[in-house]
Amino acid sequence: ASFSCVVVKGRGNYLCQRRWKRFAAEPLFEFSREAGYYEKMCRFAETPRTGDISECPGIPDDFHAWSEVNARSETCDGSSCQEAERCFLTEIRRRAQAADLVVVNHHLYFADLAIRRKKEGIPDPAGRSGWDRGGEVLPLADDVIFDEAHGIEETASSFFGVSVSLGRAQELFRDLKRSAARDEQAWRLVPPAAEEFRRAADALYRSLGRGEGRFFLPRPGKDKTFDRLFADLLRAGGELSLAVSATPVSLSLGKDSAGEAESLLRRVDSFSEDVASLRTVDPGTAVVWGERRGNAVAFQKTPIEISKLLAEGLWGKGFPVLLTSATLSVSGTLSYFRERVGLAEVDAKDLIVDNEFDFAGKALVYVPAGLPDPGDDAFPASAAGEVAEILGLSGGGGLILCTSYRTLGALVEVLRETLPHTLLVQGEAPRTHLLRAFREDADAVLIGTGTFWEGIDVPGESLRCVVIDKLPFAPPTDPVVTARIQAIRDRGGDPFAEYQVPEAVLALRQGIGRLLRRSDDFGVIALLDRRVVTRGYGAIFRENLPAMPWTRERSAVSDFFRRFRTAREEGGRERAE
Repeated sequence: ASFSCVVVKGRGNYLCQRRWKRFAAEPLFEFSREAGYYEKMCRFAETPRTGDISECPGIPDDFHAWSEVNARSETCDGSSCQEAERCFLTEIRRRAQAADLVVVNHHLYFADLAIRRKKEGIPDPAGRSGWDRGGEVLPLADDVIFDEAHGIEETASSFFGVSVSLGRAQELFRDLKRSAARDEQAWRLVPPAAEEFRRAADALYRSLGRGEGRFFLPRPGKDKTFDRLFADLLRAGGELSLAVSATPVSLSLGKDSAGEAESLLRRVDSFSEDVASLRTVDPGTAVVWGERRGNAVAFQKTPIEISKLLAEGLWGKGFPVLLTSATLSVSGTLSYFRERVGLAEVDAKDLIVDNEFDFAGKALVYVPAGLPDPGDDAFPASAAGEVAEILGLSGGGGLILCTSYRTLGALVEVLRETLPHTLLVQGEAPRTHLLRAFREDADAVLIGTGTFWEGIDVPGESLRCVVIDKLPFAPPTDPVVTARIQAIRDRGGDPFAEYQVPEAVLALRQGIGRLLRRSDDFGVIALLDRRVVTRGYGAIFRENLPAMPWTRERSAVSDFFRRFRTAREEGGRERAE
């Protein structure tokens, strides 16, 4: 019997024929280095199979010009588009409808769920009116399987929240200017309104100082300057909407110009609506915060708890759902996961299976005896020295997982001076490039934080040592974490035991799971946080890891690597004979 499978990705992964046609007529690059990729893009656009950017090798993950030509929803003209018959999204939807199996990521699934909820008349939890965001409608499924199901809570929280970035405002401003330049007379009202919008957005987003990381946004009435700048941006957005609405479409530019004006108007109104929704918040149900990474700034609204939304919108809808992950259970039960994702009251069967890898015979946990407590000011420097020693014993082949950029920076500073192997650092190249280099160089060392804790699959000797700087407790100063802690306190619970420890346990297991990826893998897990053996709650972490030997002596690490190297060499000689 025939069987068909289709992979469907988010709209931003596909080329928009209309936008590419316009870009190719007048290619503009924000960064001069990107011009070198233009020929590759042209070849890709001439002979694409599905329009998926992954079909264009050599284009970096951070290729900014891709945002000028992809098929994201806010720039889509839909059925009125002049290129509708050649649309890659239409074709992938058609193939998905006919497929036996459709593979999507969690975010796309929740985008589809939001559209279906809107069709059922269910209001947006974030308070927006046009809240489907133009997401794709997937075919109705007979069964749904969530792999890596431990990520459902964060994905759903992100999707059912709001994100409004300065970059989004800047890109909208650039697109408005380009459109106005093509028909200056018709668009004459737009440039001054767009410039005022740009200034207002820049003033608001830059008003909260410098520095990296997440922070709370001031509540209405708590910061007069922020309140004024917020009102200025809303007013500028309204005036810009009126200016775009009043723009007559030039007959000489035809149908495409009309679609462009409508698309820009939708984007202006959508931006203003998202910004306005940040001020309509019930402190008990959502938290409003900001995040800054370099020059990138975004404001967010996130539901504090997602369990009710998932219970109402996903579970018990008449089709089977299978959730699977290596990190769902805590202390032998799925109670924590059930509670967080709204499955506590659902009659669902569960199964916990043993780990398939031989951690007891192929792995060793090393907790250095001489390091200070992670809260000590001396910890970063001491940890850096210890890591250099560990990697000397392993001969490289290390993945270093950090819980903070501060520790990452301290480690990088020392390792650049002492490490005789290639050091690959998060942020210095696209993630895919770093992982490729790590796999190809058996002695390289990769260091990262955040997303590097999961989703990395490097079997073989390229990964024989995983270093973890601290027990991965989420920072209690993080706005979302703070709000969740307070919600548990408000109902009389113990947030440390009920939320912070279980989350850290699952995160630690994700990190440790990077080590053994096939049956002949081996390696050391160096956990630099002595609290795992000195604090009472450390026992919870230890009991939730696979059974394997532990040591606090560096000499045991040396013996471990010597033993496995000897075994590998002897096995190689036997095969040669």
